Amino acid sequence: MTEPTPRVVVRGETTLRVPPSHATLSLTAEARDRHRDRALVLLGDVQRTVADLLAEHAALVTRSATAAVGVHAEHSDRQRVTGYRATVTTQVRVDDVDRVGELAVAAAGLDGCSLWGPSWQLDRDDPAWARARTEAIGEAVARARGYAEAVGSTLTGLVELRDVGTGAVSPAMMMAGSARSAVRAAPELDLEPALQEVHGAVEAVFLISAPNLEEL
Repeated sequence: MTEPTPRVVVRGETTLRVPPSHATLSLTAEARDRHRDRALVLLGDVQRTVADLLAEHAALVTRSATAAVGVHAEHSDRQRVTGYRATVTTQVRVDDVDRVGELAVAAAGLDGCSLWGPSWQLDRDDPAWARARTEAIGEAVARARGYAEAVGSTLTGLVELRDVGTGAVSPAMMMAGSARSAVRAAPELDLEPALQEVHGAVEAVFLISAPNLEEL
């Protein structure tokens, strides 16, 4: 009867902390009026100032898109409609993460506009993902080799290599509030990009030579 080939099963993991690829700012234009149509007209005026701002900072803006539009009735204590609140939110992507503060300060100076962000993110094609996978594989090989040496064996082959997931955790840095109050509090913002944690993990099965158990 053929003796089974000994194997070692290991898991390799690594966590990298890398700068984000880009940041996202959310700019919300807002207008209120007793009449719905008038609230929408006023909102259009504020939204145009947002568009003008983004055009002025086109060198910083990688991409912008409308994220949400809302029109809501406002009520008194007796549930009577007293007016309407209209909003439109524009999400702006900035790839130059070291200059996000420039756009944030400019947006904070707009009347009728609120600012949320930045949210720091790592692109799916960032090289850090591949590096995390490669380092996780290296850690699995080193661990398997260590187990083999512990029983007087050596690695002789790879049976299986399984990706058990990669992930990124980004502690988002957020700021919010009235545009004008932000300007008074911080006319210049030097925002520090939050490092992103990239996790890589693999499971591997290796063949090993016959162990020398007599010397253990």
